[in-house]
Amino acid sequence: MRAIRVTTGLLTAVMAATIAYGMAAGSFSDEGGTILDLAWGRVTLIDLYVGLALFGGWIVLRERSWRAVPWLVALVFLGNLASALYAFLAAVRADSTGEFLTGRAEPADEASGRRAVTPRAGRA
Repeated sequence: MRAIRVTTGLLTAVMAATIAYGMAAGSFSDEGGTILDLAWGRVTLIDLYVGLALFGGWIVLRERSWRAVPWLVALVFLGNLASALYAFLAAVRADSTGEFLTGRAEPADEASGRRAVTPRAGRA
């Protein structure tokens, strides 16, 4: 879990710094139109939103409640900064990789005191 926490924390910082740089060095209202005029600019934008939709699906599956809604709104306005921040906070709160991925604590194995991963009903 330490590696996941460090990686997601660093990626969050990289995204925040990159957005700050872009805001300081350029004008999105001036440059955004140029980007959308380019074929690869449109491809990149579609790629971004497909990835954000997939990530949003993961958030909905993890949260399973109204708590997903603010994160979905943040994805639309902040892009991968919101993705990185969500992943970082999920990693900080999780005790295991399974809990990080699913949002659910794994049941403890009474004999060893370790968390055991148990298959869901109907799966081999």
